[in-house]
Amino acid sequence: MRITDARTGRHSEIRPRRTGLLRVTVDVGEPGRPFRLGDLRALLAGDVLARTCETHGLQVLTELAVPDAPDAPDGPDEQLRALRTAADRLGIHPPAHLHTHADTQDRPVADLTVTSRPDAHPEPSAPVLLRTGPVADDLPAPALAPEDDPLALRLALLEHAVTAPVRLTTGTLADAAEKLTRWRALVADLASMPSGAPEADLVQASFDGLDEDLDARVALRALDALEARTDLSPGTRFETFVRLDQILALELGRDIGRGPR
Repeated sequence: MRITDARTGRHSEIRPRRTGLLRVTVDVGEPGRPFRLGDLRALLAGDVLARTCETHGLQVLTELAVPDAPDAPDGPDEQLRALRTAADRLGIHPPAHLHTHADTQDRPVADLTVTSRPDAHPEPSAPVLLRTGPVADDLPAPALAPEDDPLALRLALLEHAVTAPVRLTTGTLADAAEKLTRWRALVADLASMPSGAPEADLVQASFDGLDEDLDARVALRALDALEARTDLSPGTRFETFVRLDQILALELGRDIGRGPR
């Protein structure tokens, strides 16, 4: 996997220091303010990274780094709890460890740092820095995750390059939710058909995109193509949806077995 290092602008291979184990630090938050959607986006990038690397046989150990004591109105513990709850609702695997920005003793150096902070500087010996793009929103009641289908937010964020800025609106979330509804209904219908091998070219192209700067847009275009590819067998379409959803984690199989829709 190659990532554009935010410090140099160059593509860098992610090379674990320890064979078979990739250490990732997700560095979010700033003292004096609550966590924001941009912080959640960095956690999402770390999750997609881990899911992708695990398909290559790597074990991924993710640490979450946060401010020492963010001065939020409802307290640092409550703010951190809200962030972790929102991450869970977006299908983001919980970090293995939690530490503060100041707590640098006795911690192994990360192989990669993912951050939402524009001024973040990882340890000099840390090989690669991935800085996710900022997130702005025009939502009437900003929240870390929408109540109805939080995975619509996951999809809306994945539809952009990981370093590009994102502006969320009620319209973009509604469009994402509608697309998820369509895909889930189609996957549920396809599940009743005989199985088949995944479509190799679509799967390969999707993983090639993820291996270059975690670009999930190629995989999402593959899902759009699968929706229209009636020339493929139902079993092949189903298995391809399921294979790509192992990384995208949009719960596309949620409606299987739920009866008529």
